[in-house]
Amino acid sequence: MRSDGRRTTGGVPETSRSGRYLSLLERQRIAALRSRGLTIRQIAGLLGRAPSTVSRELRRNSRPHDYRVYDAALAHHRCSAARSLPLPGRPHARSGSSPGSGPSRPGRS
Repeated sequence: MRSDGRRTTGGVPETSRSGRYLSLLERQRIAALRSRGLTIRQIAGLLGRAPSTVSRELRRNSRPHDYRVYDAALAHHRCSAARSLPLPGRPHARSGSSPGSGPSRPGRS
């Protein structure tokens, strides 16, 4: 928190942040800060993210064949590609009704 009560986002504009996904800029900052030797907790504090988020990002996207070096652009591409895939076991498009959504019960609208 800053002295004025607002959270710092490590230079990342608040409007570009998603609560769920890291942006390319956040990934680039993780890569730069990690290469400077900062710990996961220090990086998380600067970004305003949970340490578990930073740790998970580094673990998922630092592969042995990449020599365990975190590449922000490659990580962002991998995550974007994975996000566009349908989840296994779920239909690709809604069929118009979902299971259990039969006719409404009397007295309900």
